[in-house]
Amino acid sequence: MSPIKIILFSLMLSASWVVIPGEFPVVPKVNAQTSQPEMTIKLTYKSKEYFGRPLAWDGKDLMLLRTDGQISTLPAKNESDFQKIKTGFDPLSAQKLRNQLQKEYGSKYQVSVTQNFVVVHPPGSYTVWAQPFEELYSRFRAYFSTRGLRLKSPEFPMVAIVLRTRREFDRFLVAYHKYDSNILGYYNPQSNRIITYNQSNSRSTGKNWFFNSSTIIHEATHQTAFNVGLHSRFTPVPRWISEGLAMLFEAPGINNSHYHSRQSDRINRGRLLEIKHFYQKGKIRGKLANLIINDDLFRSEPEVAYAMSWALTFYLHEKKPQAYLRFLAADGARQDFATFTSKQRATAFAKAFGSDIRSLEARMAEFFSKLKVPSDKIAAK
Repeated sequence: MSPIKIILFSLMLSASWVVIPGEFPVVPKVNAQTSQPEMTIKLTYKSKEYFGRPLAWDGKDLMLLRTDGQISTLPAKNESDFQKIKTGFDPLSAQKLRNQLQKEYGSKYQVSVTQNFVVVHPPGSYTVWAQPFEELYSRFRAYFSTRGLRLKSPEFPMVAIVLRTRREFDRFLVAYHKYDSNILGYYNPQSNRIITYNQSNSRSTGKNWFFNSSTIIHEATHQTAFNVGLHSRFTPVPRWISEGLAMLFEAPGINNSHYHSRQSDRINRGRLLEIKHFYQKGKIRGKLANLIINDDLFRSEPEVAYAMSWALTFYLHEKKPQAYLRFLAADGARQDFATFTSKQRATAFAKAFGSDIRSLEARMAEFFSKLKVPSDKIAAK
């Protein structure tokens, strides 16, 4: 039996299994805390070689964290289907990743490297296409570090792909069974990449495209949170937590608080309008508990779920800021591939904010009834 199979099989015997949507059942990943060292393996599939760190193997498929940061699930029925290359794991450097992406996307695209990102974009200035990602990342880190929350450094260079046109973007999305034709971009935790497209009509306005699009800020916030330890790529994150945080950062008073310091600047204007509308229509009452313990509302009433996620996050951020930060930190520190049942979700929330959800609903309703919708004429910096 190979060293990989010995390590992973021993973990299977003692671990609880969890199914992550779109993946096979997995077990805790091999890491520095096990009695065995990390390793890099090679697996060949359809004449292509894959190198990476093994995350899980069920005797049929192997989940591999590749050296470029992507997670791949590949057929591996026998130990002879893969081999250990070395002890330890070394992610690709930004320069090597840049060269790979340049080859993949060709001469119609330019690939720029920043301190933490590798950005594929239409030919043009580094400051137009790549710098905005780095700026948002820096603001994200600064926002939490000034509040005492320590974040780790990304293990991999973060990849953002800016396609030239909406048509190219739509063609790219055709590979997915379902997608919202109105989206401007998205972050995929499996690939660890942002995909978007050039939304500016001219080069002169291109410099501001990033900060003029709340959707792009939303996805870049997802990517950053999943790469600095605020969320984990290897365990299910409650949807309201991840979406609430991303919508929180859409507001200029959060993602650019140096220039926008008033409470009104921290309000996501569009989401406030939505939540007020849903309160008036009676669509909120009694649903908060379900939002906290499961993600069903995102499937049955997605617009309500998103609005409530922002509302809950904003309320906790404003009224219980230290408890909210501790709650985020605790969620990001959960064991990789461990179960997180509805009961466990309820317990974690109650530990941070109390168990009286009805009282919380009432306080939130009063809070938002008094909150004024800010002007939408806020200049980006």
